[in-house]
Amino acid sequence: MIISDRQQEANRQNARHSTGPNTAEGKASVRLNALKYGLRARSLLIPGENPEDYKQLWADLEAEWQPQTRTERVLNRVGD
Repeated sequence: MIISDRQQEANRQNARHSTGPNTAEGKASVRLNALKYGLRARSLLIPGENPEDYKQLWADLEAEWQPQTRTERVLNRVGD
């Protein structure tokens, strides 16, 4: 699709306004937008989460699921 020179210039002008947050408050508000979870997570906990709550969750899940094989135990401990 071919666009006019006027539209292309408008796109350039708009792109200059789309550079992401510049202030500390703006950066803080978007810092978790690309948060990964599960196997690809860099951290087990999201900032502000309680590590003891996390440990209790896994203990509860293990007690409920009662893993019998190595694979089940590994899958139960993913992220631990």
